[in-house]
Amino acid sequence: MFHFSRRALLHVRVLQLPPQVDSLHLLLRFSSTSSNSQSFTVSYLVDSCGLSPESALSASKLVKFETPSRPDAVIGVFKNRGFTPDQISHIVRRFPALLLSDPDKTLLPKINFLCSRGISDLELAKLVVAVPKILSRSLEKHLVPTFDYIRNLFQSDERAIAAIVRAPRLLYEDPQAEFVPEITTLRNAGVPEVNIRHVVLYHGQIFWCQSLRFHETMNRVKEMGFDPSKLSFVIALHVIMSISESMWRKKIGVYGKWGWSEEVVTLAFRKYPLCMALSESKITAAMDFFVNVVGLDSLVIAQRPLAITFSLGKRIVPRGSVFQVLLSKGLIKPCSLTTLLTVSEKKFLEKFVTNYLREAPQLLAIYNEKMGLAC
Repeated sequence: MFHFSRRALLHVRVLQLPPQVDSLHLLLRFSSTSSNSQSFTVSYLVDSCGLSPESALSASKLVKFETPSRPDAVIGVFKNRGFTPDQISHIVRRFPALLLSDPDKTLLPKINFLCSRGISDLELAKLVVAVPKILSRSLEKHLVPTFDYIRNLFQSDERAIAAIVRAPRLLYEDPQAEFVPEITTLRNAGVPEVNIRHVVLYHGQIFWCQSLRFHETMNRVKEMGFDPSKLSFVIALHVIMSISESMWRKKIGVYGKWGWSEEVVTLAFRKYPLCMALSESKITAAMDFFVNVVGLDSLVIAQRPLAITFSLGKRIVPRGSVFQVLLSKGLIKPCSLTTLLTVSEKKFLEKFVTNYLREAPQLLAIYNEKMGLAC
């Protein structure tokens, strides 16, 4: 990071400085290349922005100032918008050059534009923390036309903002280079506009890959039997693009431990693609409960992969425990599992608890006990 002289290093060892000595002072005292400007910058970044001495020293190689007026004004803009000290520190650490921006001519016009479109202060903070360089983009040449493109895609400011907050790079990157070509490809493949809007709204991050991989994945999804006109097509596209090939193979192996062949896994994926987006531990825990506690054949779950995706503590275990009792008494069939897990709380209690209290009076107590454990 920088060079210490041999004599200085020996001096540090001999002095045996107490731990309360500020590490910032040591860094500056023994840095043979530290100028007055850099020293002031480092001190400011530590004292006013909350950076560690090491991060401040690294940032000072990218930005320098001799007075606090400009950085104070920039920080003031963020504070006035409700940014927390931790958020400001994160922004400065990732993009220290922002401290040299002109608040009135550069920052405020961009911030005011975004807020005029309906972005709240909380959403603005989330956006800038995720991509600090977004405030370095030209207002007229980039932010306005990019926002307008996204807005026109959704025909809604509100949904455009929701998409941008979920995937801030939608507003930062050049749309003509990044996601317009992919959207055109989806249209040419027969994907309806409503489903294109879905993938942009909920899975916008899939557009930050190489175009070749995007096209290859689309072809793979088609080969797996997904219909481009169905919503499941873009969901499958998102899932495959979100995980590496090695992770895909690992998850096939996890399902394989429960007796699923690769063909069965593919069929389950076609029924409900998000079953391959679950973590390995979530898959294992859900399958263990359904097979070893409830007593279902694992292939029954393969026909109903949606069942694995629910919350283990708040839905699978409480409702599955009721299902286990009803199944053991022959009151319902395994095919009822998906309905039991997907209906509303009111419908579940009416259809699967109250309706069977005469045959199984313990149902409500069992359900309340398992729900209590989930709280």
